[in-house]
Amino acid sequence: MLGEKFRKRLNALFFAIGKALSILPLTANQFTATSIILALIAAYSLYLQNLPLALVFVILAILVDVLDGSFAEAKKQKSNFGNYFDAIVDKVAECVFYIGFAFITPIFAILALAGTMLESYAKPRVGLVIISDNHDWPAVGERSDRLLVLILGLLAAAVVSQFLIFKYSIIIVEATLFLIFLLTLVGFAQRVHYARMLILKAEKEGKLLPYLRSGSKKPK
Repeated sequence: MLGEKFRKRLNALFFAIGKALSILPLTANQFTATSIILALIAAYSLYLQNLPLALVFVILAILVDVLDGSFAEAKKQKSNFGNYFDAIVDKVAECVFYIGFAFITPIFAILALAGTMLESYAKPRVGLVIISDNHDWPAVGERSDRLLVLILGLLAAAVVSQFLIFKYSIIIVEATLFLIFLLTLVGFAQRVHYARMLILKAEKEGKLLPYLRSGSKKPK
């Protein structure tokens, strides 16, 4: 929610940068996939406990995600599969970030990852019961929020690591990951509640998916 508002204000700049980058000899999907490579470098930097370097590559990985839409548009390669592939790469890159943090603080990294997975699954799962879209879904703890918190927390930890002993940086990293966990729990609860309202409304209006109306076995 917060990250999305911030992103909208910078859309014009991002479009110009994405268009400039379109001279690179990459397809739109290849450009999107570079986010995973950058995330892996960030994770390795976390393994080395080099927080400033990790911060740089986390930001670069996120920038690829921000710019890949305008890159694809400039290349005239926008597609439905590209939109799907972008979402998959986003999830992979975010998981890689948390794997990197697990080398520093495994418990808090697992909490952040678990919360992220729960919140992310709460929305698409309702699509197996009713026809749904992104309209009016609660947005607390969504990906843009999580990554904004992650960048700010990692920035603070990186600065502290240069001037104080490393254990204080670890405390900041743990607090950051725990905040992400709390945000995702709130978002998860909101989405489950909203999904319940949508499903109850669909039941009353007879708008459940056909396999449910016919009594077929529900998918997992």
